[in-house]
Amino acid sequence: MLKLEWDFPVFMTEADTVALEGSRAKSRREALPRDEAVKYVLGDDPRPVVVMRECGWCEGSDDALLSTRLDNERTLLMSHWFHMVKLPNHVLEEDHPFRNVFDGKDPAHLVVMSRDGSIVRPLSGEQSQTELWNSLEEVLSEAYEGDPDKALKRMVRVLDELDELDDKGARLAAKYEEIVEDKGPRSSKAKKLKKDLDKHEAKLAAARRQMEELQDLPLKTGE
Repeated sequence: MLKLEWDFPVFMTEADTVALEGSRAKSRREALPRDEAVKYVLGDDPRPVVVMRECGWCEGSDDALLSTRLDNERTLLMSHWFHMVKLPNHVLEEDHPFRNVFDGKDPAHLVVMSRDGSIVRPLSGEQSQTELWNSLEEVLSEAYEGDPDKALKRMVRVLDELDELDDKGARLAAKYEEIVEDKGPRSSKAKKLKKDLDKHEAKLAAARRQMEELQDLPLKTGE
């Protein structure tokens, strides 16, 4: 539940596809016009988007989005409502198809945008956590029905509950194994603990379903 799911788009022309099959030479690479580049990067995913370009000091990591000093729980939970796109370091080369996704003079490290492009928030990669959250929340409120902030607060509470349930489950499981080893699975203590474990698993499953329901916010009509 606290994991970034990145998409890694690669531009392929019809000629490139044929070239991969060994039929003819690969087509010459060139930067797409910005509208076309953004459209290709967005793909068919209807959610708003976060585009991150890698760089020399963060290549292969998520440092531009996640803080190494602060709690990233809120950021990770919000990421479920975005199409997360990561582009390579060399995207800034003049002939890269997606070069024009980023401003030429002062290219951002992160771009948070609505699906229709009406809201675009470029970020340096060294932005404060508050700046990042403000950009994400602004786009979320424009893209989704209901109240994403309210859902997010409930998700944090459910996540805390899941942490507690995980800890309790680990203790119950360890105790059950100990009793089974000492007195056997048919003993009264083992049977009681097995019932407790089953009840606990049901609570855990219910909390996970609640989290999934909270994550499943409807997009506004036309998104």
